[in-house]
Amino acid sequence: MFESKRRALIFLILSFILAVIAGTLFYSKFQDLNADLGKMTKVYVAGKNLPSRQTIKGNDVISIEIPNRYVTDAHILSLDQLENQVSIIPLKEGDLITSNILKPYTDLTSNGNRLVEILLEQGNVHFDDELEYLDLVDIIVSHSFNEDGDPITELFMADVPVQKVFMGDGGMSGVALEVKSEAATELIHMENYADYIRVLKSGAGDKQLADTKAVEQKDEEPGDVQADVIESEESNQHMEEQVEDSTDDKQDKKKDKQDTNKNTDKKKDKDQK
Repeated sequence: MFESKRRALIFLILSFILAVIAGTLFYSKFQDLNADLGKMTKVYVAGKNLPSRQTIKGNDVISIEIPNRYVTDAHILSLDQLENQVSIIPLKEGDLITSNILKPYTDLTSNGNRLVEILLEQGNVHFDDELEYLDLVDIIVSHSFNEDGDPITELFMADVPVQKVFMGDGGMSGVALEVKSEAATELIHMENYADYIRVLKSGAGDKQLADTKAVEQKDEEPGDVQADVIESEESNQHMEEQVEDSTDDKQDKKKDKQDTNKNTDKKKDKDQK
């Protein structure tokens, strides 16, 4: 009887130990699953139907939560990632927005214009200065396309606006220029076959200076303008006085001359008598 109780107690203790081990393993696994699935991350989806190539704004999207294990680098986790972006495909309400369907918005000044990239990696391109968005550039090309085959260097395009600036590890790596659609093929032809392309920063510096002076004159204070008017009136009055004095002098000289002539005539008459 005692031996039976002892064996039952041993089995009970072993069962308890195995149950504790099983519970510990289950809890550990549950914690791992909870770390992957239990915590949620906020991502953004289309809040309404969005056409392609339309700028995505904050009120065009809504946020939902998905488990961490399903979140990838392509998901949009912040509204900052949607700034100045468009979708290359139409989106329906509730569609998930990912970075692989987005591209930067390009604000062309005309529907008939095109963007042409000029990159340093082409090998025949050189930029004389660092460029920024909306800078104007002149394109100088050296080629041998003429009939004689002699190399020439000429101004190919002038005052072309810069729409994009590409940056690399060593600084600026290229630009995207906005040109007319008919000029795009000519520029691409030069990129492919010209011996050398030089991009010069340009700008209407004299015109800007003149415009600045005009604005400064326009923005002159009323007191200054009034003072200028008063000074001008005083100057005109002074000139009028000078003219009047000059006229009076001329009249006096003329009168004196007439008196002198009369005296001369009288003297002649007296001598004759």
